[in-house]
Amino acid sequence: MGDDGSMLTEREKIILKAVVEEYINTGEPISSKVVMSKYCPYVSSATVRNDMGVLEEMGYITQPHPSAGRIPSPKGYKYYVENLLDDCKLSPQQRMRIRKILSGLESEIRDLREMIRTTSWLIAQLSKLLAFSYGPISSGRHIKKLWLTPVNGESVLLVYMTNVGEVNHKVISAKYNQYNLERLSNTFSSKLENEDMDRLDINEIVTLLPEEEPLIKEVFEHLRREKYTTAESYIEGTDYIDKIPEFNNPEILKNLISIINKEDLVMEQINAAISSGDVWTSIGEKGELTFIVVPYFMEDFPIGGAGVVGPVRMNYKYIIPLLNYLKNCISDMLSVRWR
Repeated sequence: MGDDGSMLTEREKIILKAVVEEYINTGEPISSKVVMSKYCPYVSSATVRNDMGVLEEMGYITQPHPSAGRIPSPKGYKYYVENLLDDCKLSPQQRMRIRKILSGLESEIRDLREMIRTTSWLIAQLSKLLAFSYGPISSGRHIKKLWLTPVNGESVLLVYMTNVGEVNHKVISAKYNQYNLERLSNTFSSKLENEDMDRLDINEIVTLLPEEEPLIKEVFEHLRREKYTTAESYIEGTDYIDKIPEFNNPEILKNLISIINKEDLVMEQINAAISSGDVWTSIGEKGELTFIVVPYFMEDFPIGGAGVVGPVRMNYKYIIPLLNYLKNCISDMLSVRWR
């Protein structure tokens, strides 16, 4: 037996899992007596105490004070999440409830931004934790179709739809011949369907309709700015903060507030989830807090992500499958609705 997690004996794994799950459930340090009676009934109390001592030496559990039982360390939680969680899934009833909620919300969600914002609200409601979402990121978005409609002789209404369902509009000031607008709309739509904005040759369009050059340039510049529109972050669930005992600790609460106020920390976690392509966990690395994050994809394009931030003592057996199930639901909705 060494100091590597891969060298834990089967009994040590059982004991570590017992300490983690009992502490998550009770919030109280776990004694060797509890572990022995509930998880290792055929092992002597001396053996359990010895194994807990070994786990403490290896840094997987700690003892808050000499007369107390043990609690998991961030290292212990991490090992638990990566190696000891069973193949956790939501119950059929839980999955049905989520599907029902999403079905009820779908008619109210007009575009991707609303879906991303709604996702953070839904996660907060289901997890009772602080939830966040971020997107849409530009790498997965492009203009799919546009329309130009006359407003008056010196302005035109530009309406355009992205591949992820966003519909935006802008009134552009420029002189034009209204009989050219339909042709210009079709030309832009055809070009954008096959070319990224950065590779679109505006001169080709100007050559087709040279008299509309001022309008073409205005449309082009607006669409370029739109492509690089900054994604937005959303935070929900602040009402649950004062219901979580760990946030009575001023230092942990201060760290949480710092995260709420720093969008780059949220982006860092979501980018990590997008890179992994799956559930991403960061346990105890940001001031005794845990991030659990999932990415969202539309087909093969990353769109954004969402997750929770809370104390290291959280119900991983529920939160991880919850976020994983939502990831699959949201990604399916994106691919079906706005492909």
